[in-house]
Amino acid sequence: MKVLAVVSVLCVLTTGYCQQGNLVELAEQLGAKTLVALVKEAGLAETIATGGPFTIFGPTDEAFSKLPKFILNYLSKNKTALQDVLKYHVVSGKVYSSQLSNELEAASLLAPAKIRINIYQGGKVITADGSPVVMPDQNATNGVIHVVNRVLFPIPLETMVDAVKNDRQLKTLLTAVSAAGIASALGADGLTLFAPTDRAFAKLPAGTLNNLLKNKTALTDVLTYHVVKGTDFSAGLSNGAKVATLEGKNVVVSIQNGEVKIDNAVVIRPDDAVTNGVIHIIDNVLIPPQYRQDPLFRN
Repeated sequence: MKVLAVVSVLCVLTTGYCQQGNLVELAEQLGAKTLVALVKEAGLAETIATGGPFTIFGPTDEAFSKLPKFILNYLSKNKTALQDVLKYHVVSGKVYSSQLSNELEAASLLAPAKIRINIYQGGKVITADGSPVVMPDQNATNGVIHVVNRVLFPIPLETMVDAVKNDRQLKTLLTAVSAAGIASALGADGLTLFAPTDRAFAKLPAGTLNNLLKNKTALTDVLTYHVVKGTDFSAGLSNGAKVATLEGKNVVVSIQNGEVKIDNAVVIRPDDAVTNGVIHIIDNVLIPPQYRQDPLFRN
């Protein structure tokens, strides 16, 4: 893959975007063996090779190896599900990286599902549903491949609120959101939610949660302190970053040895893509600065 990448760069610099066979042939040249095998298994190879033009966000072999084996086994036994996953990685038309913009929602071949594009660090990092593009603009006769290092799965079909409703470890958060009446605010597009688990809420001092549920102003402040305007997947978070929340104050990101913390909370499940942004599951409730010495949050 490295040799082909060098050839591709030289080709672009000297002649513009070079064509290296159709999309299936190009994927084979790129060494995306698992992707090609699954496309053939799903019966989509002829369409991808002769149709289009298409833009493919093509996962590497390593990306597929990161999926749990039971998911790969399920997809291999369920042709419709496999087709759906693969179609979700494909967009109609030939779209180069220079045409991508932050928070763009690209309609995939799996209607109505859309791929959310985010651009971080002044354009140095491009992600598709949070998966970094590691090799952009690989040109084929009938389209273009952007190589990504994570499979775009699960397919985001739920809103942020619905995802919270359907997650068994977020029952307390759902209760709090309902009590504060902020479900509509969580329906806006392009949001990041740092979602505390039930266990996280259980760590609060005795009586704190009940008192919060009776104090709508404080409850709203606490909950909106967990929400960021803008879709910040893991690839967009950097050590020491201060991120503005809907509550108005900043949360601080720290990254050490692969562990990501938001203030004092560890991200225990990152990058749950939803139709209007992303959810990161955290192990502590985030407390806005003005409440950290408040008797409400002490025993």
